[in-house]
Amino acid sequence: MTAAATPPTVTHRKIVLMYVTPPGQDDFFIAMPLGIIYLASILRQAGCDVECVDERVCTEAEVEAGLRRAQILGFSALTPHVNRAIRYAQRAKAMNPSVITVMGGPHATVDVDTFLDSKAIDYVIGGEAEDSILDFVRGIEQGREALTRVPGMAFDWPDGRRLQNPQPPLIKDLDRIPFPAWDTLPFERYAAMNKERLFYIFTSRGCPFRCIFCQKELTGRGFRTRTVKNILDELQEIHDRFTPGNVLFIDELFTCQKKRVYEICEGIVQRGLKLNMSCETRVDMLDYDMARTMKKAGFNRMYFGVESGSQRSLDTLVKDYKVEKVVEALKITRRAGIWTKIFLIVGTPGETMEDIDDTARVMREGMPDRVRTSLFNPLTATASFEKFKDRIDPALVKTEYVDSDRSPYIHENFDNDTLNRIKRTLVEDYEGWYESRPARVRRFVARMRYYWENKDEGKARLARAFRFGKVGQPAPFGDELTDDGVEV
Repeated sequence: MTAAATPPTVTHRKIVLMYVTPPGQDDFFIAMPLGIIYLASILRQAGCDVECVDERVCTEAEVEAGLRRAQILGFSALTPHVNRAIRYAQRAKAMNPSVITVMGGPHATVDVDTFLDSKAIDYVIGGEAEDSILDFVRGIEQGREALTRVPGMAFDWPDGRRLQNPQPPLIKDLDRIPFPAWDTLPFERYAAMNKERLFYIFTSRGCPFRCIFCQKELTGRGFRTRTVKNILDELQEIHDRFTPGNVLFIDELFTCQKKRVYEICEGIVQRGLKLNMSCETRVDMLDYDMARTMKKAGFNRMYFGVESGSQRSLDTLVKDYKVEKVVEALKITRRAGIWTKIFLIVGTPGETMEDIDDTARVMREGMPDRVRTSLFNPLTATASFEKFKDRIDPALVKTEYVDSDRSPYIHENFDNDTLNRIKRTLVEDYEGWYESRPARVRRFVARMRYYWENKDEGKARLARAFRFGKVGQPAPFGDELTDDGVEV
């Protein structure tokens, strides 16, 4: 049964959904977490009394009040913060032993035992929960026998037996998921912490590629999309209600279907939506014409999971593209006037200093605007975890999971401190080179080429330069982007 067809008042219990992430982390990307506000929208349509809590923007008193009010308390947390979520559940049960606690999300889908073994989490819902959340709430009222029929449901019987149902089927019709319940979280607080008034939107789920470090259990290896009209309607509502400074498309692979990207961009222009937008994609899923079309629609930034500039490391990670594609994609986006950030993995199994040097060389050839690095970290239920389990320290899996400075993988050629030194040096050396005169000249030439190919943009830029000059503010042509890609 879909959310829209479910009768009202599934439960009279107070439902609180909490996003667990320590305040102060990733403030540049801080925005309302879609997971819990999608579920809140579905629960609200069914007549439930639901509220959301995000500890990044809520005060400690508000978090405490939410824990106290909850009769059903749901948690969402990324892998690094699962233990923090468990501690919140313990705290809630200390206040109210009758509170019902439930965990969902990517990590819960692949690691039920961590939560149920804690005894602080009563239930786990695996897989996409937009359908099963109502069956779960209804089952709470009807009794545990009803819960045994909920897809993705896991819990312990009093005698110690553990039930773990198969995941629900992937949702094929993504249009039937209602727009997020944005009003369940205080948007202006996010805006106060992020000058861009950042909004998230998803337009597709899943990724068909084989990268060994990605968990696919939640969204699958297929590629499912919303209709273009549904996407444009949500963008229209976001545009009209919130006037966001930036909309980040959080699809795993936004540019997977070229025709769809063109239709979305065309619809944005036709509707007159003035939005700054960004997305993440692969270097082999973009060409110049697409990049230029996206730029004209308002896409000003693009993020690439490059991982390495070494072909050997790319092959180990099963990225399924040649290193030349990295340089090509970065040059394409710069020519189209789009700011870029790349993500790199340091410490891929078997990696040597020769591979690191290859990565440094490719970075300078492609010249991304920013670089972010992390250590190779094999996640539970990924191909990398199975393939390299003989070199994974089980004592570190739970305590150091996805910590950017430590990995449970014991590298063949480097200790952890050396890997972190390499990681820092790789970025610092590149940033120093990026600000050098030769690099600035290259960017100046690239921007002049962009203005030559897009003369209306060039004329507008000249107008801005003249206007700024009149008030005594410099407006250089070559480097007119701040650290986060916003033109100044």
